[in-house]
Amino acid sequence: MSTPLDTPWKQILDCYFPQFMTFFFPDANCAIDWRRGFDFLDNELQQVTRESETGKRIVDRLVKVYLHSGEENWLLLHIEIQNQKEKDFNERIYIYSTRLFDKFRRPVASFAVLGDTDRYWRPQSFQLAALGSRHDFSFQIAKLVDYRQPGAQWSELLETSNNPFAIVVRAHLAAQATKGKASQQRRQQRKYNLTVVLYERGYSKQEVIDLYRFIDWVMTLPPALEEVFRADLETYEREKNMPYISTIERMGEARGEARGKLEGKLELLHVLLTAQVGGISVETTEQMKQLSIEQMDQLALESRGFTSIDELTEWLKQKNSPSL
Repeated sequence: MSTPLDTPWKQILDCYFPQFMTFFFPDANCAIDWRRGFDFLDNELQQVTRESETGKRIVDRLVKVYLHSGEENWLLLHIEIQNQKEKDFNERIYIYSTRLFDKFRRPVASFAVLGDTDRYWRPQSFQLAALGSRHDFSFQIAKLVDYRQPGAQWSELLETSNNPFAIVVRAHLAAQATKGKASQQRRQQRKYNLTVVLYERGYSKQEVIDLYRFIDWVMTLPPALEEVFRADLETYEREKNMPYISTIERMGEARGEARGKLEGKLELLHVLLTAQVGGISVETTEQMKQLSIEQMDQLALESRGFTSIDELTEWLKQKNSPSL
């Protein structure tokens, strides 16, 4: 069962950005003066990524932060969440960094969280050299597969840390480990166990809701197993006198409304593209269903220049959300 990852990662990153930096990049986090706040620069990053689009990504964010080292000392953090290997990924990060510097004339620090399953793929530098001139660029990465190693410092952190991203990483890895129809019952049990941890670890009610939203997105279940999961969770909450289930149910209804909007956009997009490029196959329609609302909006804009079904197919091949 595949799950688009851009929406849950974007939501949890936006809710808990300082905790994200604390968990994955603690040294950089210590240099940031969080008391002065921070700003997401979505529009500015979109301008840069449109100009230098070269590959797939799940989530990228541009954040303005201040440092402890000076009253007016601020810089930009470029954050990428990448779930699959990508050729020339390091080159793309370099391109974004140089374009951002050109636009703002401020230092740019780049960070990437790599959620793929290949422990040997670790892009974190890019070099250019010619006739005595040389560009050396490096950036920090966090590799989620490292947290799977039993007994390692990182795996122990998942079991002991109250940082929300300890739960995020556990959910991500659990979803990867339970792909396919044969693993759905095991996924249901792991989803239940992980949700129970939210209550036992002492998270606030809002943190429970936010983190459950992430778990629910990446660990989707068939309807029958989802019913078992919710019944078990309701029993647990009743026994522990933690009546969050009503909130979770309302959240599920809201998610259903969001899916309804997604289906509505898909229907309109289907009509638009049919008029633009002709008949659309069932396979292509299924690929379109994997897009987020934001990607559908992007496709609606960019498809104005399409002249054939092959261009649509290529766009979907390049931009379709990676899945677990």
